Amino acid sequence: MHLSQLAMSIGQSATLKLNELAGNLKAAGKPVIHLGGGEPEEMIPSGAREEAEKNLSAGFVRYTPTTGTAELKKELCLYTKKHYGLEPEPKNIVVSSGAKQAIYNFLMAVINPGDHVVFPAPYWVSYPEMVKMVYGMPVAVPPRPGELVPTAEDMEARITSNTRAVLLNSPNNPSGQLYSAEFIREMVEICEYRNIYLLMDDIYNRLVFDGAKAPSAFSFSTRGLEDSVIVSINGVSKTYSMTGFRIGWSVGSEAVSKAMAKVQAQVTSCPSALSQKAALGALRGTDDFVETLRSGLEKKRDTMLTELAKLKKVKLRKPQGTFYCFPDFSAYDSDSARLAAMLLEKALVVAVPGKEFGLEGHLRLSYCGSLTDIIEGVERIRKALE
Repeated sequence: MHLSQLAMSIGQSATLKLNELAGNLKAAGKPVIHLGGGEPEEMIPSGAREEAEKNLSAGFVRYTPTTGTAELKKELCLYTKKHYGLEPEPKNIVVSSGAKQAIYNFLMAVINPGDHVVFPAPYWVSYPEMVKMVYGMPVAVPPRPGELVPTAEDMEARITSNTRAVLLNSPNNPSGQLYSAEFIREMVEICEYRNIYLLMDDIYNRLVFDGAKAPSAFSFSTRGLEDSVIVSINGVSKTYSMTGFRIGWSVGSEAVSKAMAKVQAQVTSCPSALSQKAALGALRGTDDFVETLRSGLEKKRDTMLTELAKLKKVKLRKPQGTFYCFPDFSAYDSDSARLAAMLLEKALVVAVPGKEFGLEGHLRLSYCGSLTDIIEGVERIRKALE
């Protein structure tokens, strides 16, 4: 039997592959420490659990409208006003089965075969593959030596007449870097001038440290929402520790939202009704849950930095958000895949090779697990390398 060229060309998700490998090792009784994961260990908000339980007990869980329930979209309008300073209407919002589906909906809605999508490196591992899945051309823009964010000038230099969209993820997975307001302002200006889309992957935008705040691209726009080139993606997975509920959403013009809705209608029909209720319960809660999660991650980041400082040859830029860091291990081994394989074999520590994120010589290490795992995991790495 033949498989499609598309299916054969798409790489397996490196992070999901490592999750599976780590799970198999643990099942075999190995004391594996997973520093490659991407989900907070905190329990979900009580409001999310209560809403899900109440609606499950009612025994009436059915299809919802394709773009999400009216009550959830109304709440997301309030959320967007509060955290973005933007007042969308329900017609501007599409609720999806996770932020990942929202990104894919967007790409399906705006990219024609051969169109270019430009994004900075390092990038989330799925970006290139998702662009390829809609027969587009992924264009990664590397940073200058010693940096983790390219300049707006370097980004613009890679934009051509074939470019249909720019994709930004800030704070960034894997680097934890928060793109500056100046960088985002320049990218908004470039995209508006060239009339190309700017997709903002804001999934970590409230998990920011040191008193900083993630700038909203909408605040730099000279256009109203209905004429905007900006589409924002967010979800409950990271901010509310609700990875398994698979609820994300997009905010954009009515035209692009309608196109994304048509795509979603033919792929998944609608998001889970039960998950939408849980998301509603989380969003209606106070900010206490998010602040507790955020401040806890900040302390874990500080612990990770302290432990990594014991590896004398490691170079590391301080993460400003997310729950990842992206240290440069090239002084030990410039082949990140080989280094990650060695650490798994000798130290039983899972780390994700930087190669998967478009920047060789680095490893992505996560600090969303326990403090014990962070300290022990980095100590095992140190012993294996030194």
